[in-house]
Amino acid sequence: MRTATIEQLPIPATLDAEGGDGFRRYAAVSNAVERAVWGHDDFCTAADERLVMLQPGPDREYVLGVARDDGAIVADARLGFPVRDNLQSAFLQIEVLPAYRRRGLGAALLAFAEREVRLRGRTTIMSWSDAAVRDDQEAGAVLVPPTGAGSFPAGDASAILALRSGFELVQVDRMSVLHLDRLEGVQQLERDAGRVGAPDYEVVAWGGRCPDGLLADYSLLRQKMSTDPPLGGFAQEEERWDAGRIRREEEKSSEGGTSMLVCAARHRATGQLVGHTILERFGSRPSVVYQEDTLVLEEHRGHRLGLWLKAANLRRVLTEWRGAERIYTWNAEENTFMLDVNVALGFRPAGRTAGWQKVLPQIRFGEASGVT
Repeated sequence: MRTATIEQLPIPATLDAEGGDGFRRYAAVSNAVERAVWGHDDFCTAADERLVMLQPGPDREYVLGVARDDGAIVADARLGFPVRDNLQSAFLQIEVLPAYRRRGLGAALLAFAEREVRLRGRTTIMSWSDAAVRDDQEAGAVLVPPTGAGSFPAGDASAILALRSGFELVQVDRMSVLHLDRLEGVQQLERDAGRVGAPDYEVVAWGGRCPDGLLADYSLLRQKMSTDPPLGGFAQEEERWDAGRIRREEEKSSEGGTSMLVCAARHRATGQLVGHTILERFGSRPSVVYQEDTLVLEEHRGHRLGLWLKAANLRRVLTEWRGAERIYTWNAEENTFMLDVNVALGFRPAGRTAGWQKVLPQIRFGEASGVT
């Protein structure tokens, strides 16, 4: 391979604008990496959907870096910068085509990313990498986070790069899948859980757009979701959510061809929403569903609301998204309560996600810009 070049890739407003072809090539590389990890296309994202997701806004901005070999994009780095909260943080994803790994491209893209992070005054980089569950991994060396929950294969290329580059493994998530043709007893689970919660709570549901009268409560639930689940060693601060952010997210999802099913628990005595769960589906792959947030406010736990909400939303998938075939979800391995709920619903382990974090050392004036 010739010497690769690292450069920033502009994010165009549309695929037809200048830079659209480059963005398509970046998306193809990212999807090829996902396919190599999982052996299927369930986590691939169409270029037009991806472009909508990466448009800058009042809540987050993005930077793309790519590595080129003889002009062809062979690796990428995607940076997300929160704008309203967590102003010390940056979120990073590095992807290298399998044929180009172990050639220094990941390290070069990380150096690019760290410069961008420093230029914005950020100090903490959070990143994630995936590995499918395979029998041959179980016999090899593994890394265990400080939580003691879960493990990640030590020989994975992402783990080697992360540890060599000063990242710490701070959490491991379990990725689980539920095949809907094997879904049995969800209505009975919903009824059983509902009998516990129904005297004091009721389930309300919507698709896509939150009713105006529920926006304030729903915003609080989304805000609490940023810090209430186990965070491992991540230096995550509570996000700022309000009605405007909810509406912006809904509009972006709709523009990108994404649909959502939301179920929430309402406390009968106060009328307040005290829990919620979200399912998401992309228009380009209707057979695949992603389980996103599930949260019950701490003071309302112990009434089986989490199971009730998730079972109710799963039943909606069967009736409203008839083309759906499987659902994926991620949970911290130390989140034993939610993992037990998922197992009861029929989810089974299919992969693991390592959560990495690096706190950048203080630098002298001028180092970020290359001036000494």
